[in-house]
Amino acid sequence: MCGISKNDLILNIFKKCPSARRYFIKKSMRCPVCELNRFATVEECCKNHKVRDVENFVNELNKFSEAAV
Repeated sequence: MCGISKNDLILNIFKKCPSARRYFIKKSMRCPVCELNRFATVEECCKNHKVRDVENFVNELNKFSEAAV
């Protein structure tokens, strides 16, 4: 179980749950290749990409990541 939260750093998510990369790509977010992913949280990333509902994004990311494992 990945247990991703909005306060997790993007890089840490990719380390503990590599399948999460595909969700970001699916949402047209370039976080997997961005050098800032080691400093940015999910919430900050969502703000930068104008995702309005961060909680929904996190819930969907968790579902996607769990289904891919």
